[in-house]
Amino acid sequence: MKITTYNMRRGGAGRTHWSRILADHDPDVLLAQETYAPQEHLSPSKHGDLHQHAVWAKVATVPWGSAVYVKSVIPRPITIPVSDFAGWVVGGEVTDFAWSKSGAPKVQIFSVHAPKIASYQKAINSILDMIRGLTDGCDLVIAGDFNLTVSERQATEPLETLRDDRAIQARLRDEFGLVNCWQTTHPGEPLPQTLRWENAPETPYHCDGIFVPKSWACRLRSCKVLSDGAWADLSDHNPVAAEFE
Repeated sequence: MKITTYNMRRGGAGRTHWSRILADHDPDVLLAQETYAPQEHLSPSKHGDLHQHAVWAKVATVPWGSAVYVKSVIPRPITIPVSDFAGWVVGGEVTDFAWSKSGAPKVQIFSVHAPKIASYQKAINSILDMIRGLTDGCDLVIAGDFNLTVSERQATEPLETLRDDRAIQARLRDEFGLVNCWQTTHPGEPLPQTLRWENAPETPYHCDGIFVPKSWACRLRSCKVLSDGAWADLSDHNPVAAEFE
């Protein structure tokens, strides 16, 4: 099984981002941010009903939003009760999913893109409060663009992980029982760049991540930041892709 998260930047100019990631990486689950409606990327004439396998919602002030795509089934939309997060957070629920743990017949999947409400850290904590109120003991996947450092940096790295960022990492681990796919498969390694800001294109910002239940960790085989030139041309974010046995 493959899970990929990808911020497509301002909707995904050219509408090729979805077809490229599906053709080249074939994810079973795709969590997209800053994307136009999936049917704009996956036209029914070329892609059949693939767009129906995505839950998408628009941010109020822009034409793009976030999405959850599941290849094998059509996910049921999860209502986001906080209006400030509409389009920034999208949830999809799936049943009869092969990765559900024993006793949890469904999985809830959330694509997260942190808005700057007071601060990114406050926004993410509020989003996690909201998600905690929506879950009922099922397996949970949270992935996306957190707009803060999602993995622990090494002492030798030029950037430091802020204390508030470390607290959010700990919350995902301890309160939600989730593991960071990249950190789990690359212990002790410097963090690769997932975001290239226009005014700091070389700075190794690492704000995109995939968090899955701890019970899945034994089957996690790899997690990569897809960073070749072709991906760099499509967006200022690189896709992050985890693969499970």
